[in-house]
Amino acid sequence: MPMHSVDAKTLKSWLEKDEAVLVDVREANEHAEARIPGATLAPLSQFLPEGIPLVKRKKLVIHCLAGKRGATACQKLLSAFPDIDVYNLEGGLSAWIEAGGEVRN
Repeated sequence: MPMHSVDAKTLKSWLEKDEAVLVDVREANEHAEARIPGATLAPLSQFLPEGIPLVKRKKLVIHCLAGKRGATACQKLLSAFPDIDVYNLEGGLSAWIEAGGEVRN
């Protein structure tokens, strides 16, 4: 299956309805500075597809700061698990903030 993209507004809706699992592939220091509530940290530098939570009936969404590392993580996941649906947050955390999404530090 190909990687999908999702915009910040749609992701916000999915999270509000508990329809998605969100994974942050930025580094720990970036995550500590600003994070989307509920996101699981899995830094790309140490990324293991087997460690990513795959929850039935929930969409798996990957995010980074701008989208590039998220796309790389999605490709790694698809290489390990070709049949999963995985989404990359378009524009990453930057787009999330621009769309008014909640951020914690």
